[in-house]
Amino acid sequence: MRRGRNSRRAVIGAVAVALSCAGMSTGSAHAAPATPVGLELDYTCAVTSGPELVVEADVTFVLPKEGVAGGDIPYSEPAFIDVDLALGGDRAGLAARGGVRLDGDSTARLAASFAGPVTLESEAVLAFAPTWVTASGDGLPLVAAGGFPELRFDRAGAYAIHLGDLELSLRPERADGTPLGTITATCAPDPAQSGALGTLTSESSIIEHPVRPSRLQVTAVTPTSASLTWHAVPWWFDTWGYEVYLDGAKVAFTTAKQATITGLAPDSQHRVKIVTRDMRGFSSPPSQGLVFATPPTDS
Repeated sequence: MRRGRNSRRAVIGAVAVALSCAGMSTGSAHAAPATPVGLELDYTCAVTSGPELVVEADVTFVLPKEGVAGGDIPYSEPAFIDVDLALGGDRAGLAARGGVRLDGDSTARLAASFAGPVTLESEAVLAFAPTWVTASGDGLPLVAAGGFPELRFDRAGAYAIHLGDLELSLRPERADGTPLGTITATCAPDPAQSGALGTLTSESSIIEHPVRPSRLQVTAVTPTSASLTWHAVPWWFDTWGYEVYLDGAKVAFTTAKQATITGLAPDSQHRVKIVTRDMRGFSSPPSQGLVFATPPTDS
């Protein structure tokens, strides 16, 4: 079995050499910090019930940094882009007498285009962090986190990122849990502003690394813990284990395809990712991020 694995590596290595001779760079996996790019925009929101809302959106994209030739991603790899959103501004329609609570049931969808050798259109799906909002402004800004579905920039080159419309679905509830209905809004950016966020570069490279974990999910959650499972398959070298990253910091290492994170704050939001590491020390790109929230403690 080991001989077959080595033979496969040799074959793929020969292909990589041929591509390199043809002008395409190749390399081994290496760790690099992700690149955050941000933009503040004013949005005017048409609300289904009530007056228009004017909100200030502070948007941050966390771009992957997985290339070997100075780019952000190899053209042959999927790209997962994290998105963080903070909403401030007009509070009309966001609070009722005594205040309301928003949590992960409240969502946002942010449109963006990636214009380069080809143009991609996509939407990031975000969940709001648990937040108590009052008419006086306490609880603002509203913070949401999420990301884009898998993106593929199959043609190498620079892709200019431009922000588009913002769709809100807010589901406030009273302190006792009584729902107050759903507030939906379609928000358009002020046309006098530039929606240009930054640039993502897809490079002509093929990188050898363990397979990225997938199907990450939360199987159980308490006010102070979360249990996770994921799917992973081996590559040429045996798998050593899996690193668990919480909000950008490594918090655990496990040889199983599951983990429980403890010591979390009640009623808080987090983003988790998984990285596979093999016996030779190579690591995979991070899995797609998963955003989850812990429930509040019982009163």
